[in-house]
Amino acid sequence: MNEVLEIAKYILPSVVTAGVIYFVFDSFYKKEERKRWVELKTETAKISLPVRMQAYERLVLLMERISPGTLVMRVNTSGLTGRQMHAELLKALRSEFDHNITQQVYISRTAWEAVKNAKEETVKLVNYAASTMDDNASGTDLAKTILEMTMKLENLPTQVACDVLRDEAARLY
Repeated sequence: MNEVLEIAKYILPSVVTAGVIYFVFDSFYKKEERKRWVELKTETAKISLPVRMQAYERLVLLMERISPGTLVMRVNTSGLTGRQMHAELLKALRSEFDHNITQQVYISRTAWEAVKNAKEETVKLVNYAASTMDDNASGTDLAKTILEMTMKLENLPTQVACDVLRDEAARLY
């Protein structure tokens, strides 16, 4: 029995010391791992933040370009019939949207849904305005109708999308 106590006197302090060392090193390694993870996130943010901000800028520009008033002014060419103007407006709208479709990678789903909704609602507005025109209407008549309809709207879908994009971009800082 004395021999067991004698062995325990030497082993017990070693086991306690090993346990303390294990917990100290484990705590140290966990802190270092967290520190490296934070550094990695910081480095990633330095690279991705400018790209994300550029995506928000491009999508706000898209919303401005497909806003009905801006779109009509940019596409309006004298001598177009209402049908031709309608086709040109839809072509410009889709072209602008398709040119910026990859920007969805850098923004939230909510923001992208707002952008898509703005595009779809603008298409609906253009289509509705074209459907109210008679076959002999000129492109200028269609443009006037679209602008009148736009003035009656409380909030343009493109403006709503711009607000969502600006709010998200502001949260990045």
